[in-house]
Amino acid sequence: MTTSNHILYRTADEVVTPPSYTDPDTGATITPPAFVASPKGTVILTQQIDDPASVSVPAGFALAADPAGAYPVGSLYPVPA
Repeated sequence: MTTSNHILYRTADEVVTPPSYTDPDTGATITPPAFVASPKGTVILTQQIDDPASVSVPAGFALAADPAGAYPVGSLYPVPA
C-alpha cells in the first residue's frame, strides 16, 4: 500500500465558556464571556495514512488529503462551504 499525507481539522469553532467566579473585593459574581479557543479549520493532526476510508473521524472533525504537506499542525485549513 502507498501512504499519503492527511490532516485532521476542526469543522466548527471550539468555544470555551470559562466558569463564573466571585470577585474577592466586591463579592459580585463575574461571568467571563465565551471565546473561540480553536477556530474552525484548525489543523490538529498530520498523519500518513494507507487507507483513509478505514479511519474513523470523531464528530466535529474532518480528514483531508494534504499531499504537499502544506498544512502543519496549528495552521488553518480552508473549510469547504
